[in-house]
Amino acid sequence: MYFSSGVKSILKNHKLFFFLAVAWTILIFIGCSLPGKDLPPISVFDHFDKLVHFTFFVLFALFWILALGLRKTVAFCLLIAVCFAYGFFIEWYQINYVPGRAWDFWDGMADGVGGIFGVLFFKKFLVKFV
Repeated sequence: MYFSSGVKSILKNHKLFFFLAVAWTILIFIGCSLPGKDLPPISVFDHFDKLVHFTFFVLFALFWILALGLRKTVAFCLLIAVCFAYGFFIEWYQINYVPGRAWDFWDGMADGVGGIFGVLFFKKFLVKFV
């Protein structure tokens, strides 16, 4: 009982999640702005970077859901569209402005699919707490 009330109070803290959402959005942009030569060669398995993109955007979606108190299907669909748009904007930005980085369609798709999973995770596991 105490655990769920503690979780509820944290998940209802819109100011905290707004700060986290804005900070996470900026951190994604900064991380994707690093020149290719400055990135460490981490390859746990093939296409590991897609898992990183996916995970970043699961959190992106969750933070924005909790920051804005989203509950309606239309809002969730709009957030998913934002995840795809932001992901593909970053890919466009990288190919045009970041040395040593290239456009990768599948990175943008991983971002959007991460947003979808963030929404689904919220609806399945967290909505009962808020």
